[in-house]
Parts: sequence; structure tokens; C-alpha cells
Amino acid sequence: MKQQPSDLSRRSLLKALTVGSACGAVIAATGVSAAQASQDNKVTKQDTKGYRETAHVQSYYDSLRG
Repeated sequence: MKQQPSDLSRRSLLKALTVGSACGAVIAATGVSAAQASQDNKVTKQDTKGYRETAHVQSYYDSLRG
């Protein structure tokens, strides 16, 4: 009876892809949180009152004109 060679390299590849994608998702999630936290720290109490025309609001207005 012949024994089949083990697919160790295939298993290693699948493990690496799974672990890599999970790590990528964690890094992406923490990167967004860190960026948002740093932006929130810049906002002072005086800046929170009233209307603010930020860059993304201005780009939205520009898209309506075109």
C-alpha cells in the first residue's frame, strides 16, 4: 500500500493566509481608532459649537456644482 505524501506546505500556506488576514484586520481596526482618537483630541470646546465647513464638506459642495 502506497502512502500519500503529506501536504504540509499547503497547510502552512493556508495557516499563514488565515493568520495574516486576521492580523491585517486587527491592524486596520486599530489604525482607524488611533487616527480618530488623535483627531478627537484636537477638537476643543470652542470648536464644537456651530457650523464648521471642513474639507470633506467643501468637497461635497464642489461635487454638487459639477
